[in-house]
Amino acid sequence: MLKYFIGRKDLSQVSEICSALNRLKQRIMHADYTAPRKELEGCLDLFTRIREIAVSEGCEQLANAQFLFHEYFVLFSCLSQYFDLLNKKEFKQSWGKLQDCLDAIKYIGKFADDRLEIDELYCLLTEYESLYPYKLFGSSEYVISKSHCSICGESMQSLSCPHIRGNIYWGEPAVEVIDEIKTLNAISIVKHSEDKRCTLWAADDTRTEEEIFKKLSLFLEMHMPYLQQFTMTSKTELRMKEGLLPVGRNQKCPCGSGKKFKQCCGKDMYYTHERNMIAPGKKIDLVMI
Repeated sequence: MLKYFIGRKDLSQVSEICSALNRLKQRIMHADYTAPRKELEGCLDLFTRIREIAVSEGCEQLANAQFLFHEYFVLFSCLSQYFDLLNKKEFKQSWGKLQDCLDAIKYIGKFADDRLEIDELYCLLTEYESLYPYKLFGSSEYVISKSHCSICGESMQSLSCPHIRGNIYWGEPAVEVIDEIKTLNAISIVKHSEDKRCTLWAADDTRTEEEIFKKLSLFLEMHMPYLQQFTMTSKTELRMKEGLLPVGRNQKCPCGSGKKFKQCCGKDMYYTHERNMIAPGKKIDLVMI
C-alpha cells in the first residue's frame, strides 16, 4: 500500500505529504532531531482530505493506503524522538519510544508491498534493544466480559462483526475496544512479551542509572552515527583485580593483615567481566520518495 500511495502523486495532497516526509528524513540523516512532529502535524489535514477523496470516489484502496502511509510517517517522527532521547541520555524514556518504533514497523510490515527501508530499520532497532538491561516483563492475564469492534460496534467474537482485528477498512483499523474487565487473573513474569513496555526490576537494586544502562552508555561514547548498522557480541571472562600481588595460598597476605593469602585478598582474586565487541555495518540511507 505504500507504493500505491506514492504512485498517487496526481493528487496534490499526496505530493505535499511525500515532500514533507522527505524533509523529515533528510533532517534525521543530518542528525537534526528538533521538532520531530513538525512535518507530520503540518500534513494531518492533507491525510484527512485524501480519505475524503477516497470515500467520494469509492476507492477503499486509497483510503487504506493513506492510513498506512500516515503510520509510516509516524514511524519517522518516533525515530527522530528516539534518537533525541539518546542524545539527552534519557535512557528510561527512550525504551518506550524504541518500542513505539518497533511496533510501527511490525504493523506497517503486515500490509506494505514495497517495504522501502523498514527491514533495515527493524534490524538496526533490535540491535539497539539488545543494549538495554531489560530481560523480564510483566504480562497481564484477565477475562474480558464486554468489548466491541471500533468500526461496527458489535462484539468481535460474534458472527455479526465482519471485521478482523488489526485489518484496515476504509482507512480505519479494526480494534477491539474493551468495555469491561471481569477479573484480573494474574500478572505473569515473562522473558518474551508482545508488549515490552512493562519492565521489571528488583526493588532493592541500588545501582545508579549510569550503572544500569552501562552497555548503552558505553556504546554511545563511540559516537557512531545512529543510522549505522552494527552487531554486538558479548563474552564473559574472569579478570584478576588490579593492584593485587598474588603469593602462595598459605603465605601471609601482602596487604599486611597478617592473615594467610587464601583467607584474605586471595578469596576474591578474580571478578567477572563482560567484554562487548561491536562490529560496525553499513549506514542506512533513508529512501526519498
